[in-house]
Formats: sequence, structure tokens, C-alpha cells
Amino acid sequence: MENQENSEDWQKKADEYLNNWKRAAADLINYKKSEIERAGMLVNYAKEGMFSNVLPVLDSIYLAAAAFGKDGFTQVEKQMQEFLKKEGIEEIKALGEPFNAEHMEIVEECAASDTAQSGMVAEELQRGYKMGDRVIRPAKVKVSK
Repeated sequence: MENQENSEDWQKKADEYLNNWKRAAADLINYKKSEIERAGMLVNYAKEGMFSNVLPVLDSIYLAAAAFGKDGFTQVEKQMQEFLKKEGIEEIKALGEPFNAEHMEIVEECAASDTAQSGMVAEELQRGYKMGDRVIRPAKVKVSK
């Protein structure tokens, strides 16, 4: 009878050790997954910072194209847009859209007209960009009231 009790004790301890090992293995797997996720987030933050510095150059290209005609800037503009698209950065569509505080910043208000109803974006003063769901730079807009 003592051997049977001893055997049951050993079995309980073995089960306890096995369960502890399984928990530790699961914790390690979860830790690895979270570290991979964090590393991906760091890469995205670094990309955002770099592209924040590139966007003023793109703004200058748009301004130059508007001032001097698109002929000389069309190819450069296309290349920049393709580059941003490859990197997962997309332009925030603002013109003619309802104002969205998450993606846009009001710089000016103007009177509503036939083409722009109240609360709609009447003019886009500076383009906005986002990377996935994160806004890198909000669009600066003029909203009709």
C-alpha cells in the first residue's frame, strides 16, 4: 500500500513538472511572437520617420509642377508615387470628401457652395499620407461651413 501511495505521489509530481514545462514552452512561444511583432513595429516607426522627411520634397515637386507646368515633372511625380506605394504609403483622399478629424487638419473655412456642401473638403492645401492605418501626416484642408 505504501508503494502505491509512493507511486501516486511520484505520478502527481511528474504531472506537475510536465504541466510546468508545457506552460514555460507556451510562454516562450508567446514571447517570441511578441518580440517579432515589436520588431516589425519598430521597422514601421523608422519608415514613418524617414518618409516624413521625404514628403516635403514631394510637396515641392507638386508645387513646381503647378507653377511651371506638368511636362517636366510628370515622370518624377509618377516615380515618387510608385515608390511610396511600394513602401505601403498611400495618399489620403480629401478633396470632395466629408471632413475626417483622424486624417485631416482644418486650416481654413469657407462658405458652402453648390459644389461643396457644409462639412465637406472644398480645397486640399497640403496632401496627407498614411501607412496602413497610421497617419504619417494629416491632409491640410479648407472646409466649407
